Amino acid sequence: MLTLSLVRAAALHLGTADILAGSVFAAALLALTLALPGVGWALTGKPRLPALALGIATGAALLLPGASMHGPGATGLGTFLGPGQLPGWAALIALVSAAEEITLRGWLQPLARQAFGPGAAIIAVAALFAAIHAGTYGWIALPLDFGVGVLLGCLREYTRSVAACGLAHFVADIGHWWLP
Repeated sequence: MLTLSLVRAAALHLGTADILAGSVFAAALLALTLALPGVGWALTGKPRLPALALGIATGAALLLPGASMHGPGATGLGTFLGPGQLPGWAALIALVSAAEEITLRGWLQPLARQAFGPGAAIIAVAALFAAIHAGTYGWIALPLDFGVGVLLGCLREYTRSVAACGLAHFVADIGHWWLP
């Protein structure tokens, strides 16, 4: 996990161009997805507080395995990037989390659920989620990313909330600022 965090930190440390590139990608994905037919229904309605709380708790739980694997001397991205980079990092994480969750769990998972049922939909979307993240974390992280994708897919099915998935994704990713 520390290696993955260092790779991510090094990529961001190269400059604002990387944050800009990530933002452009996420914004384009979000715009494309929101333009697709049938996406609006997934985003309508006020998110329920219990679903949002479960999303935050899920994101926090996703931080526990990585935190427990490192000793007290381990450092997070904030150590490498400095406090001035936190606002850019947080904005990028919020945008990417929203784009991925709206696309994968808000649009694709319901389509797959209609075609194949909830279990197959969760597995298929989790596999795509893992493949998407292979470029960032490497193929070595594929099993972990697949497991996170399954958890987020189950959260989507249980809460019927894309917002809960987005919060879980954001909390897990932003936690890497402080945790390795």
